[in-house]
Amino acid sequence: MKSIQKPIVIVGAGFAGMTAALNLKKLNPALPILVVDSASNFIFKPLMYEVLSKEIRTWEATPKFANIFSDVGVTFLKNSLTTISFKDNFLEFSDELKVNYQYLVICTGSMPNSFSTKGVDEYCYFFNDLNDLNKLESFLEKLQKTSLQKKIFIVGGGPSGVELACKIKDIFVDQFEINVIEKSNEILYRNKIFNREEAERALEKRKIKVLLNSKVEEVSESEIIISGEDGVTSFAKDIVIWTAGVKPNLHYLKSDEITKKYGRILVNNKLQIENYRNCFAIGDISIIAGMEDLPITAQVAMQEGNHLAKNIELIIQGKNPLPFDYQDNGEMISLGIGEASISALGITLSGKFAFEARRLIYASKLPDINESLKSVSSWIFQKKSIFKKFLKKDNSN
Repeated sequence: MKSIQKPIVIVGAGFAGMTAALNLKKLNPALPILVVDSASNFIFKPLMYEVLSKEIRTWEATPKFANIFSDVGVTFLKNSLTTISFKDNFLEFSDELKVNYQYLVICTGSMPNSFSTKGVDEYCYFFNDLNDLNKLESFLEKLQKTSLQKKIFIVGGGPSGVELACKIKDIFVDQFEINVIEKSNEILYRNKIFNREEAERALEKRKIKVLLNSKVEEVSESEIIISGEDGVTSFAKDIVIWTAGVKPNLHYLKSDEITKKYGRILVNNKLQIENYRNCFAIGDISIIAGMEDLPITAQVAMQEGNHLAKNIELIIQGKNPLPFDYQDNGEMISLGIGEASISALGITLSGKFAFEARRLIYASKLPDINESLKSVSSWIFQKKSIFKKFLKKDNSN
C-alpha cells in the first residue's frame, strides 16, 4: 500500500466523521489519521429520546471518543477549530495549535437555527446535545413540582418535535399540556406517509395539541407569540423547546475561499471541495452539487462517511474517486415509551415491535466500537430471537 507524509485530519466526529475515520482505517491500517472534536463523547442522537425517558442509560448513547478511536489506532484530539488555511494546508485551533494535513475532511455538524426569531436564544430550550438533554430534564422535573400552568410548547413538527412530545407525555403522563407548533399544513411533511400517519395517531392518542400553519413571532420569559390562520395570539408558557431547524456549524470559515450554497459548503459528487481537491466536506455542513434535496440525517452522513473513506483510499492509490450514490434505506421514528414507527425497504411496522426493531437496527448500523457499546451489544443478543421471527415472517410473504 502507498503511504502519505502528513496525516489525514478529520474535524468533527459525529456520524459522518466517525464513519469516515473507522472505515478508512479498515481500508488502510497504516494511514496516519487524526480526528479532532470539541466534545469528549460521541452523541448517538436518535437514542437521546430514550435517554430522556430512561429507557436506556446515558453512557449507552454517549461513548467516549478516546475509547472509540484508541481501539483501532486512530488518534483523537479534543480541540476547537478556529481557522483553515486551504492554500497552505494547515489548521489552527483554539489553543494556537497548528496542524498540517495532506487530506482534510471537515464535518463539524449542525446547530439549532433560530431563524432570527426574537427571544429564541434567550428563552428556549434545545435538544441537540447531552448538555441540552440534561438542562431540559432538570427543568421538566422541577416544573412538575412547582408550576401551576404547566404548559409546554414544542416548536417544529418534524421528527425531533414529534418524538420529544410523545416521550415527555409518556414520562409525565397528564402533568403537562403539550402543544406542537408547525409552520406547514402537516407534521412530518418531509417524511414517509406511513410514519406521518402513525405519528398523527400517536399525538392524538396522547391528547397532544398540534397547531398547524403557525409561526412563532417571538418568545419572552412568560409568553410565546404565534401567528396563524386566526391572526396573532399570545399564549402563557412554562417552557418552549425549539426543534424548528438546524444550520451548519461553520464558525471557523472566515473567508470566501470556498463556495457555499444555502449556507452549506458546496462539494462535487466525489465529496471534494472545488479548487481544493485534497479537502472534503460531508454531513450536515455540506451540500452535493446536483443532489441538493438530500435530507440532513444520520443515514446520509454515515453513507457519505463510508463513501469518502473509499474515495480517499482510491486517491492515495493514484486512482480516480467515485461519485456518491445515496441509497434511501427508509426511516424510523420513536413515538413514546416502548413504541415506534418504521417505514423501510418496503416494510412498515408500528407499535412495540417496531420499537424493538428500531433499537436493533440502530445498534447494527453503529461502527465497531467494541466495549463502548457493550450494553447495546447485550441488548442485541437478548432481542435477536425477536428479529429472527421478524425476518422469518417477512420471507414467508
